[in-house]
Amino acid sequence: MTVDEKDIAKIREQIVKDMIANPNANGEVKVLTGNELPDYVKANKFAIVDFYATWCPPCKIMDPITKDLAMIYKDKVAFAKINTDQERQVAMEYQIRYVPTFYLFKDGNVIGQFSGAKKKPDFIAIIDKQLKEKE
Repeated sequence: MTVDEKDIAKIREQIVKDMIANPNANGEVKVLTGNELPDYVKANKFAIVDFYATWCPPCKIMDPITKDLAMIYKDKVAFAKINTDQERQVAMEYQIRYVPTFYLFKDGNVIGQFSGAKKKPDFIAIIDKQLKEKE
């Protein structure tokens, strides 16, 4: 095998590893039910879940930002959202008092959270810090 073939093999191996580690990190924000949440966060190495409400102005502000971040972190972080009005039980389990509230998960465990609207650079800084610290 030439050096180029070895490099290509390593790149392919890493891509497959990343896809297996984050099968839902596909550049989209998946809408979840409360029942789907445990399996979703366990299936992905890193996941961010947006607990939101349709009537919430800060949630509407964050929606396009979250969609952009899902594309920016494609293959690294899985993004999902849960409507707290429709999924009251899971909202109570996660003690959601304000919307939007974002939970960050690694291997199914909560590694961080914040509530309220954030500027895109501030949200990126939070994600990058968690990825760097928790990898």
